[in-house]
Amino acid sequence: MRGLERLPEPQILVDRKGIWLSKFLASGNKRPDSNKYGHPTVLTQLNSMSFHKCFYCETKLKGAPKEIDHQVEVSVDKNLAYEWTNFFLSCDNCNNKIPHNIISICDALDPCINTDEFIEEHLTFNKELIVPKNNSGIGLNTIKKYRLDTELLDTRRLKQISLLQDLLLEIRKNQISENRSNLTSEEIYIINSFKRIDNPYSLMFKVLIEKYGL
Repeated sequence: MRGLERLPEPQILVDRKGIWLSKFLASGNKRPDSNKYGHPTVLTQLNSMSFHKCFYCETKLKGAPKEIDHQVEVSVDKNLAYEWTNFFLSCDNCNNKIPHNIISICDALDPCINTDEFIEEHLTFNKELIVPKNNSGIGLNTIKKYRLDTELLDTRRLKQISLLQDLLLEIRKNQISENRSNLTSEEIYIINSFKRIDNPYSLMFKVLIEKYGL
């Protein structure tokens, strides 16, 4: 999870959400029309906010299953069915989150409210495993609520770590062949690119790169 800046509300929501909400509330349906809140302009804005990543776990969603998640479920508050600030881009894993009435969003980290610095005070990584930092309660709630510790996410993160490991092995080969121990500026740049916010699992890589002094 990284801190994100929420972009301006898509014009389609500004123009139509009041009408859509009135019809939904009058319909008696349990779920709002996903074709409305999933309008292409809404999805585009969410993708731009998160660099095409899941808001919660940072899985890259280009070419992958993605869902517009209601942060507070419609079953909890129907009035938030078309509310822009309640829309989060989610992967298939994290949209299966623990409901708001069991673990409140107020008791977990929020990427659209909390800064990177605050998030890093509560979440850290042991290799591909996400853990609460310093036994943080809010960190533990975040992991539990968005199911950030599933085997599926562990596997996805581990695959990304293998890319960094392959890079480091290649760099080491070059160091040996060139009889040097230092990293070139280009090698440092490539290593640091893993923790760039537009890349998958950037917080994990930030933690690991700093931990091992790369």
